[in-house]
Amino acid sequence: MSHVIIRGNNGRRHEVDFEDAELTVELFANDQNVELVLEAVDDDRPSQKRRFALVNLPRSEFDKAMADLARKQSSAIKAIE
Repeated sequence: MSHVIIRGNNGRRHEVDFEDAELTVELFANDQNVELVLEAVDDDRPSQKRRFALVNLPRSEFDKAMADLARKQSSAIKAIE
């Protein structure tokens, strides 16, 4: 089950529950930012009620997270061998 949870500046929690819906995932990137768009394929819902999540973050933070993940996966593979 796919879902997204964020906490806003006011401390309130916001959740998007995609349940078992089919998802579309789009990734947009430039030199400064990376934007990730997740949207449930809800053909039966009006456009203003579709379930989606939009994440926009600094490119440097995204690159660091991907490098950390690659290092972890590389370490796990070496441990198995």
